[in-house]
Amino acid sequence: MDDLADLHAIQSDPDHMRYYDHPFSVEESREWIERTLARYEDDGFGLLAVEDGATSEFLGNVGPVARTIDGAAEVELGWSVTPRRARQGIATEAAAACRDWAFSITEFDHLISLILPDNRPSCGVAENLGMTIWKEVPHGTEHPKLHYVYRLDRSSL
Repeated sequence: MDDLADLHAIQSDPDHMRYYDHPFSVEESREWIERTLARYEDDGFGLLAVEDGATSEFLGNVGPVARTIDGAAEVELGWSVTPRRARQGIATEAAAACRDWAFSITEFDHLISLILPDNRPSCGVAENLGMTIWKEVPHGTEHPKLHYVYRLDRSSL
């Protein structure tokens, strides 16, 4: 919970959150952290904080999350970096490290990332990681929208 204020600053930013259902309230950001901690208990993995190595500044979160997509168990690699540090390669660097970590701690033969087609920066991160569009699925809690499902097979590394 030490990162709540910094996480909420990202998750309450309307421009950054345009790819989510809505900007988050403080309570929703708190619940995000609680769900992440519960995922570690339930799944053994989850999102990690991203920090600047030189300053320890909180920059966002990245990591694997267990999901059910199209009725199948999947591990999604997700990322979110503060808008003020966007387009600096931080998401790609952190996601690449988490990609390798996720493959080392799970038996899954692939990872996915769910990305709205108009979220070109995240599509770029996925492509930089070697992911390709596998299929499209509706995703979201309040107003499901069609998302690309990017996929990376373990055998392609």
